[in-house]
Amino acid sequence: MKNENKKSLTDYSDNYPHLIDTKITKNFLAFHKTDTVSKIKNILQEKAKEFASIGYIYVIDENSVLVGVVSLKQILQSSDEITLEKIMNENVVSIKSHSHQERVIYLALKHGLKAIPVVDKDKHLVGIVTHKTILSIFHHEFREDILRSGGVHHIKEIEAVDTPVRKLVKARLPSLLLGLFGGLITASIVTSFEGLLNSYIILASFIPAIVYLTDAVGTQSQTLVVRLIAIEPKFSFQQYLFRELKIGFILGASFAILLFAAGLLGWGETNLALIVGASIFISMFFQTFFAAYFSIMLQKLRFDPAIASGPIATIISDITTIVIYFAIATIILEFL
Repeated sequence: MKNENKKSLTDYSDNYPHLIDTKITKNFLAFHKTDTVSKIKNILQEKAKEFASIGYIYVIDENSVLVGVVSLKQILQSSDEITLEKIMNENVVSIKSHSHQERVIYLALKHGLKAIPVVDKDKHLVGIVTHKTILSIFHHEFREDILRSGGVHHIKEIEAVDTPVRKLVKARLPSLLLGLFGGLITASIVTSFEGLLNSYIILASFIPAIVYLTDAVGTQSQTLVVRLIAIEPKFSFQQYLFRELKIGFILGASFAILLFAAGLLGWGETNLALIVGASIFISMFFQTFFAAYFSIMLQKLRFDPAIASGPIATIISDITTIVIYFAIATIILEFL
């Protein structure tokens, strides 16, 4: 059965721009599994130019359920009398119509596909995402994620030289204000330990290193889990978080040993070595787990987990790291 409703590409939706069903075309090749190769060849000879994509022929049953796919290469190499059900690949890579558009990028890259079929909740074939659209989505998502990681709100004119200053300021100001708020909180925490710093000023020297390492390990965890959510949204959260705990433990222990040795050998201070070693261990262990957990929770709440990166995660990481650092310093210097 061929899809003879020659509809053009669906328009991009302003209300739900990130859902994949706003990016599909219904102008594709779909045939019943009992149709022969000869029928497909005849259609291609007569009307190939009328279709948005001819690289794949999608196979459906009598209820329009997607049951297989055949490549154009297979069609050209097969005998005319062979039916599609004999040569089709039943393991079809597809995407649900309500999925986020970012997922189609990872499916295309992971499986090396030039087009992705779109199905509804009952696996009825409703359209396809063409190669051109996949590239367009990839370009949009890449720009959006890069800008978001730098704390810049994505706008269409962001890369244009003649974009008004007002728009660019508006795109960058919110994250900077959020960063200022977090910085003031961090400053107030440091101020509350002013007495400790006055009596042991060397503690201030290690703040940048500890904060940087904690931020870095959190960013790594966020990047990996966001990518995994996009590729395999049904992965085991418990198993992944347990793995992150083990990774955080190993990384934290490794840098704790290095900083302990630096404090002991470089500054000759046992208390300092204990403080920086224990602080980096707990901070990295906590942040590795928290960064992954935060992204997973956002995904469960149907928010884009990519927003966990950038200023929000940095502020949380900085505040918790400073609190952990000075809490440990207080305990060691007062009780040891």
